[in-house]
Amino acid sequence: FAEADLELGWNRVTYPLPEEMSNLKPDGKYKLYFAWAHVDEGGKKLPLKEKFYIDGIGLAEVTLSRDDLVKQIPEEIRQEVAALLELDDDALVEAVARKTFSYLWNEANPANGLIRDRSTKDSPCSVAAVGFGLSAIPVGIERGWITRDEGYERTLTTLKTFANGGVEGKNGFYYHFVDMSEGCRFGDCEISSIDTALFLAGALTAGQYFAGTEVEALANKVYEAADWQWMMNEGDTLSMGWKPEIGFLSARWNSFNEGLLAYVLAIGSPTYPIPASAWDCIFRPVNENYISLPQETLFVYQYPAAWVDFRNKEDSYANYFSNAATATRMNRLFAVLRRFNYSTYDMDIWGLSACDGPAGYKAYGASEGNHDGTVAPYASIASMPFTPGLSVAAIRAMLQREGGLIWGDYGFVSGFNVDQNWYSGQHVGIDQGIIVLMLENYRSELIWQHFMAHPAIAGAVDRIGFVASDAEYAVTPAYLGEWEKMRLAPAEKEAVASRATRLVTIDGDLSDWTGLEGYLVDEDMNVPAGGIEKVDKARQVLNSTFYVQYDDEYLYIAANVEDEYVVINIKPEDQAGYYRTDSVEFYMDTSRAGSDAGLMKLAVLPFDTEGNVQAVRHEDANPGPIARTNPEIRVASARTERGYAIEVAIPLADLGIKAEPGVTLGFCHVVHNSNDRDAKIGQYARTNIIAWNNLTEVWGSPDLWGMLIFE
Repeated sequence: FAEADLELGWNRVTYPLPEEMSNLKPDGKYKLYFAWAHVDEGGKKLPLKEKFYIDGIGLAEVTLSRDDLVKQIPEEIRQEVAALLELDDDALVEAVARKTFSYLWNEANPANGLIRDRSTKDSPCSVAAVGFGLSAIPVGIERGWITRDEGYERTLTTLKTFANGGVEGKNGFYYHFVDMSEGCRFGDCEISSIDTALFLAGALTAGQYFAGTEVEALANKVYEAADWQWMMNEGDTLSMGWKPEIGFLSARWNSFNEGLLAYVLAIGSPTYPIPASAWDCIFRPVNENYISLPQETLFVYQYPAAWVDFRNKEDSYANYFSNAATATRMNRLFAVLRRFNYSTYDMDIWGLSACDGPAGYKAYGASEGNHDGTVAPYASIASMPFTPGLSVAAIRAMLQREGGLIWGDYGFVSGFNVDQNWYSGQHVGIDQGIIVLMLENYRSELIWQHFMAHPAIAGAVDRIGFVASDAEYAVTPAYLGEWEKMRLAPAEKEAVASRATRLVTIDGDLSDWTGLEGYLVDEDMNVPAGGIEKVDKARQVLNSTFYVQYDDEYLYIAANVEDEYVVINIKPEDQAGYYRTDSVEFYMDTSRAGSDAGLMKLAVLPFDTEGNVQAVRHEDANPGPIARTNPEIRVASARTERGYAIEVAIPLADLGIKAEPGVTLGFCHVVHNSNDRDAKIGQYARTNIIAWNNLTEVWGSPDLWGMLIFE
């Protein structure tokens, strides 16, 4: 819409395009329809009786200022925001929950129960959003937003759709996105284990709420159809999914994240249960006093806790409720400490999580390199059970400062970034869902009560080993001690560099190294890291023996890597990350020898796509290809019967050291391995990491590397 006070003669009238109309294709053809009316002082529309002329219709890209955007806020939204700010805390939470719930109700196809992924007309259904919607229906009934009959019929329709084959999938699992009408696969998306888990959690919650009805029977039917044993793909942990074109995805739910929910469902399955030991195969890195993940995106802590009541209980590793509360406070603190650098962040405006951003959807988080000033409103709101005071304050602060810029038809939008003057105009189904569920858990514990009442879930909790506990810590003392031991023990290693007694030729032939002591990096020296699998010793061969010697000018290093299949998928010019595929690294900390040359982390790709060896320095004191950073370094590789060999000669001058007995460097040898024989050129295909010092984040812990001592 546009309004203008017209004068005689030509007048410029500008119509801002709604978001769904702004994605126009340069070669597209469009029909434009205009309607004009005269409005009198009382706001009444009057017919136009006089001639008027139109000319110069066109499209123009205009960068709107914040003031321009504020002027475009509809009056009804302004009034609604003003009214919200007048409410007390309880009424405000009720209003936010109800408005948010309306998305899950109105954006569902009433014929089949499928819910849009986002608030655009062409959006597919998100299977995960359906799960949130099913759990939200009991909330709507209890709060009086819909009748019980309405809620029951919608739930019944939805579960019949899934139970009777109306949604495409395989072995009881469903595609991430499906068509809103037909339920068939959308695009080339995957059969998703986590999105299916979110749907099943919602189904079981609804089934317990409507206990003794057809809804309960159908909820159990779809749950029992999920073949979790198949989704293990003969491994120790669940696969993230499957595609008909490639089979199982290489990524697994093997590190701490939202996948906890899938394990509870899988371990408790009455038909296809997986061993409870799979729970212990999850990598749980400790960040000071809580279990974390590198990206620190907040939804990871919220999704499992939307259904699983982690309060007053702990397993061998953590009290996951306290853990989530700690992570939430750290997320806020991260934003608060950076509020002078990013205008979006404030004392009460925080919440770094996956959401729409200026460059598209991204898994933002409270970690350096993973944020740009974009805040996801749902992140702070859905933290209500963990940080009620901070969450209510966030709701008020966002409405007070941003108002109608971030409040729309269904409540808060997906994300906003003040520095970039960017405000999403869309709502995302899973964002809406987590708000409704977590606000209700805070107010009445409704979702927790019904989900936890299911016998299969109760059985899973027992088999995992949860016990009652009122302790306030996040990480159990036992696991904290185990973590520290795991973190520090591999550092206590020494290797000796002997003085060379003959000429060392750098050609990939290791015959020059006969008789020297070698140091083994074997299949048990797995580096604990998210998304990385332990070496499967029953199926894989992966180890490396390294040797070190020196003369007056060079430090020589050789590695004999045994690998049953060498993946070659990196072009010569692609030097950004050899770690994505089969490669090795040598880390050296020269400061232990009194040198000021800094760290040297030499990454060696044994073979690029043209068959040549490549070497770069990576994330150290002077990163870049050695041809530029250290042209005197020599490197060679060769294929062997059981893998490949690497030889390197590094000038001692480049390390700032002399050829003297007793010189000591910090040192570590790392092997990156891929098992993907079909890896595409440039693809991230890494499966395993083994290292002489198999520490978590070994690449960033030079103080914990072993010692290399000149003999």
